[in-house]
Amino acid sequence: MMDAWLVDLDQVAPQDISAHYPEGLTEEELRRGAEFVHARAAHRFYRARLTVRRLLAGRLGIAAQDLRIHYDPAGKPYLPDQPGTHVSWSRSDGLLLLGATETGPVGVDVELVRPAASSLDVLTFVYPGVPDGAGADTFFHAWTLLEAAVKATGRGLADGARDVDLDFGPDGSVTLRGITGHGTLPWHGHTALQPTRQDCPWAMTAFVSRELPPVTVLTWPDRDRAGDPVRSPARPPATGVSPR
Repeated sequence: MMDAWLVDLDQVAPQDISAHYPEGLTEEELRRGAEFVHARAAHRFYRARLTVRRLLAGRLGIAAQDLRIHYDPAGKPYLPDQPGTHVSWSRSDGLLLLGATETGPVGVDVELVRPAASSLDVLTFVYPGVPDGAGADTFFHAWTLLEAAVKATGRGLADGARDVDLDFGPDGSVTLRGITGHGTLPWHGHTALQPTRQDCPWAMTAFVSRELPPVTVLTWPDRDRAGDPVRSPARPPATGVSPR
């Protein structure tokens, strides 16, 4: 069974993730964070890496400092000491989406729902199979599914987008038919809107794995800045985007 978390990195305090923030980071992570121009972006990167380590270590029942995370030549993360556990994560602005499962490769993606006029142009450039007349609401379903699929295979958009077979419905829905050249077992894809925060209250999440959807996404930390439980917006956005 897959575990998944959606994290507001701006609400993550140092004591939530490490008693030695940011000393709990690797030298490579510290180097990458130092390359960010803005301090806020750097701290979001640091918090994302420490949060991934904290949540995965808790799931595995080990200390966070004992969890090793490596990356294959294509940049896909894996756990060398827990080869049966497959992980994937994605960041969008101040949000982090993390997925972990033992049923096989997994890919996840998260995008804040901020429709832009050029979104479909970007999608069409990467994935020429977008039908004529597709609406702007199609973008978030298709883009997140596409990103999650290429992360699951470890191919990346440049090399793996052509392997992904998406089905575009007349109502703006997008589903995953399959991924060619990556085993005979079926792939399953799932997108859903998730409530997030006041300045951009919705995010689209996508999961691609061997597991049947849907996936339950847990928020972490489960409180607002005052220490109260996180409250969800009352209704979905007026953008035409609807949960799938």
